[in-house]
Amino acid sequence: MTNSSKMPNTSSSSADVQLKTSQQNYEPQISSAESELIFLEILFQVYLPPVLIVLGTVGNCLTIFVMRRKNLCQCSISFYITAFACCSLVMLYLFLGTEWISKIFNQKSVDEKADWLCPVWQFISRVISYSGIWFVVAMMIDRYIVIWHPKQFSSLCTLFMAKFVAIIIFVGLVVISIHAMWTFELMDNGCYTYHPENDVHSVIWTWVAASFYSYIPLALIFIFNVLIFTGICLKRPFKSHQTQDHHSLLFTYTTLATSMFYFLLVMPATIINIVEHTYPPSWQQDKELVTQLAKANLTAHYMAWLNMTIIFFMCFFFSRTFRAELWDMLCSLCCRHRRRIYELQTGSQSTHIETDSCNETTPL
Repeated sequence: MTNSSKMPNTSSSSADVQLKTSQQNYEPQISSAESELIFLEILFQVYLPPVLIVLGTVGNCLTIFVMRRKNLCQCSISFYITAFACCSLVMLYLFLGTEWISKIFNQKSVDEKADWLCPVWQFISRVISYSGIWFVVAMMIDRYIVIWHPKQFSSLCTLFMAKFVAIIIFVGLVVISIHAMWTFELMDNGCYTYHPENDVHSVIWTWVAASFYSYIPLALIFIFNVLIFTGICLKRPFKSHQTQDHHSLLFTYTTLATSMFYFLLVMPATIINIVEHTYPPSWQQDKELVTQLAKANLTAHYMAWLNMTIIFFMCFFFSRTFRAELWDMLCSLCCRHRRRIYELQTGSQSTHIETDSCNETTPL
């Protein structure tokens, strides 16, 4: 009896082994595409935003300081570049920064914290974020006038006209984006648009807004890119029109490069957005395809964020005037700092000498 009681229960142990084996067999296996998606989410959502914020802050602030210097602040193109840099700073901190903080601390995003914040935040984000692309269009039109209509340059490419265009851009975006105040609602899974069944108005207005947000400005950027590039090759404005503003002519290459990079970085996100709104429901059954679309959407989303950091590099590499003004600004800051240190040192030395002389002449 004693020996028999110490013997293991072979039937129960074999059943446990079979149960564990069956549980291992039924555990969901993560595919390579899903593991790549998880890796991209960690890379883009955790590590990339602070890098973009730091680069964008330094670059955009330097761009604003240089463009507001005495030699450049009266140019219309300088105003557009400054406005684009300011919008980029606001977007980096107000949208990318809050998105990153929510991800790091596992908190709800700003538009999910309250019912009233959902439509208000969507309205504000649309007005600010899509103003950047329209400032790029304004820069392109300004350069088009310089190259193809130099006689109208002095009357159309002025600081007053640039400010007027900026007001028109913001007013137009407010009108186009105001529908977000009543079309977005806070739902269980986030802040999304609410489309009642058979509501033609909501569907049509969504495509109208998308046209003004992306399709029309991207088409204008492409058209004016071709026109400006053709004008540079044929007219050679830098040699033929010596009476024009030298600084404005030099920023033509900067504008062309900025618009080209902007177009290339935004186009993938625009195409994926169209695909997501038009693909057939049968695609949802293909998990591999859905995962690939999610990877492409995530990559394109952060490619578009790169546009918020490029304006400084475009100005630095494509404008000799910008480099000269930047160097002059940095040198003046260094010289001012050294002069201040020298004044403090000489002042302390003179005070020390005066004190010694007073001590020598003062009677005991």
